[in-house]
Amino acid sequence: MKTITWRSFFMVLFGNILIGLAVAILRVSALGTDPFTTINLGLSSLFDLSFGMYQLFFNIILLAVVIPFYRKSLGIGTIVNMVGIGFISDFFVLCMSIITDDLSHLGIRLILMAVAFVIACFGVALYITPELGVAPYDAMAFVIENVSKQKIPFPIARITTDVLCVAIGFSFGAIVGIATVIFAFFTGPLVQYFRRHIAEPMLKQRGTMVPVKN
Repeated sequence: MKTITWRSFFMVLFGNILIGLAVAILRVSALGTDPFTTINLGLSSLFDLSFGMYQLFFNIILLAVVIPFYRKSLGIGTIVNMVGIGFISDFFVLCMSIITDDLSHLGIRLILMAVAFVIACFGVALYITPELGVAPYDAMAFVIENVSKQKIPFPIARITTDVLCVAIGFSFGAIVGIATVIFAFFTGPLVQYFRRHIAEPMLKQRGTMVPVKN
């Protein structure tokens, strides 16, 4: 029995909604996405599935790999992320397609990309700070590190999985662009900034304790 607060659960939930929104904006701006979204966009089109449905299936496969090797990384946040992100993104893409007709202007697309990047980093900070579980893909680098008995350190494992995702996604038609590069090099520092200045102070505020099995 693990005890969490309503505040920490809200942070996980709201953080994932923001990530889904950011992914949707990146898809609409057509300037590239993060590596995991890239592979899911490419393969979802191959199998003629919606992005949300394919991402859920792929997450289930990754979860089955993670459970035997890095169970401690899993929690309620894992479920929220693996089930929610794809469908949240699909919903916002639909909403934006109704609201906007023409996003061909490069300047507008660059602004959307920048906004999406900031939203995504803020969402990630909210989602990971309570430490209620990470997405199966985020745990894969730890799995590789553990299975290799630390011969492949986490940074190398993460770079390898990211590069592989981008290569596979691109080969099946997903867009790889400036956003992909920005996410690869600048996500960490901005997420850390939001964690230190917003997410951690928010989490330290007193909240109602709720028993949750995890």
